[in-house]
Amino acid sequence: MKTRVLVVDDEIDTLNLLRTLLDIAGYEPITTLNSVEAITLAETEKPDVLLLDIMMPDLDGFTLCQMMRANEATQHLPIVFVTAYTALDLEERRKEAGADLLISKPIDMDILVKTISRAIELRPGRAGGSDGSAPASDGKPGERPH
Repeated sequence: MKTRVLVVDDEIDTLNLLRTLLDIAGYEPITTLNSVEAITLAETEKPDVLLLDIMMPDLDGFTLCQMMRANEATQHLPIVFVTAYTALDLEERRKEAGADLLISKPIDMDILVKTISRAIELRPGRAGGSDGSAPASDGKPGERPH
């Protein structure tokens, strides 16, 4: 079964790019332009990981991430910020919000695949270890661990 990746980004071009890259890498992308509907989608679609833009209207990525962490259904969901945001306090704000990792735009496919795998490994209650170490992968990038 393919790894399901929920992508939340308000820019249609970025959303389409991520959808294409995820398809090519063997993942099953679930996408939305609407940050407000992301929690409902996460609850109903049960993705394996969330790729989340930071700078969005209505509900920014930091706030959405905090809401995901406060929600029992999504609190253990691996979350990766995908952003062009470059503030000096970005790493601190990522940790405060509860996101696991960060990818900077422009997006590199190899980094995207490695970061998704790493985020899944880091989250307790998910596949992989919770000690922060990256176990060796013997499966294809888009395959769910057994």
